[in-house]
Amino acid sequence: MRIRRLTTVAEVIDTIGGLRLQEITDRRSNNVTNWRNAGRFPPNTFVVMQAELKRLHCRAPDSLWGMIAAARAA
Repeated sequence: MRIRRLTTVAEVIDTIGGLRLQEITDRRSNNVTNWRNAGRFPPNTFVVMQAELKRLHCRAPDSLWGMIAAARAA
């Protein structure tokens, strides 16, 4: 199966779904709305959201969570 590449916070939210995001991150709907408006996710949601994206055959850049890629950090 082909991996779908997502590039924005809005694409990630729309792909996973707002209600599903609330469930897997244990957050409220206003948090999801704030993430969309800010264009960034909190770093402590990275692992659970990446796992969900993988389940959906999707990928998103680590930078959407404020993560620095290993190649850039070296």
